[in-house]
Amino acid sequence: MPMRDIQTVDLSASKDDLAAILKQDGCVIIKDAETHGAIDVILADLDPYLERKACGEGDFVGFYTKRLHSLFTKTQCVGSFLMNDKVLEMMDLTLGPWCESYQLNSNSITAIGPNETPQPLHRDDLMYPMAHPSERNTCTSTFWALTDFTEENGATRIIPGSHLWDDHRIPREDETVPVVMSKGSFCVFVGGVYHGGGRNVTANEWRIAMFAGYSLGWLRQEQNWYLSVPLDVVKAMPEPLARLLGYNIHKPFLGWMQDLQDPWDVINGYEELSSGGTDLYADGAEGPVQGPNVKIV
Repeated sequence: MPMRDIQTVDLSASKDDLAAILKQDGCVIIKDAETHGAIDVILADLDPYLERKACGEGDFVGFYTKRLHSLFTKTQCVGSFLMNDKVLEMMDLTLGPWCESYQLNSNSITAIGPNETPQPLHRDDLMYPMAHPSERNTCTSTFWALTDFTEENGATRIIPGSHLWDDHRIPREDETVPVVMSKGSFCVFVGGVYHGGGRNVTANEWRIAMFAGYSLGWLRQEQNWYLSVPLDVVKAMPEPLARLLGYNIHKPFLGWMQDLQDPWDVINGYEELSSGGTDLYADGAEGPVQGPNVKIV
């Protein structure tokens, strides 16, 4: 039997309440965080690509699952989901203590079709060789429900509390809980939580989700935005979104270009050799060290 259910809260949930839930469970569902109208627009943009997209060819990616990437080249709507105020509040809680700034790690559409089998259970921080459990979280994931998530149509399975397990503990299927949530809601979970896509036993229903993962600003991103998003698209973005993609400096001295310059300034017209550079110290620091608000473990 599962250890506990996944808690569902609405947009008014306080930071203190969310922090307590995440500390205990490592996951939570935020109900009705986006309107159906906004979701219908992005689905209309993406539908031609999903129609053409082939299903996967492996146990992990699925044999009846379609995945779309490089969403910035397919729709102008993706940014509003990635920069949703409640999503960023969750990143402030789960990643903010460990970095000067966090970044977008990965972003995709996962459409699970009829006859799909359960995805192997895994942790999203698997690409980072860091031990569990740890006070420090390296990445946090969100799944937006672009359609209703039901146990029958492939709702993601999660093991609440598994972020507290060590690396020898093997997850079992009977410990999982389906992420049942309505269209417009999203589930957020820290990188150490075991989860996996669900089994779709419906006759003709596709479960469509937008995945958005975030990570500490001093780690390499899972997805390479600098090649997958054209520079003219980046320049047209709001500055906070471009910085979230990685056109940013994580102080001290991580990610600069040319004359120790901020990447956002360089792609927007900075002329090389026009400056001798400045000390890229973290805010509140008097030398080349991590900022005073960054917890070191």
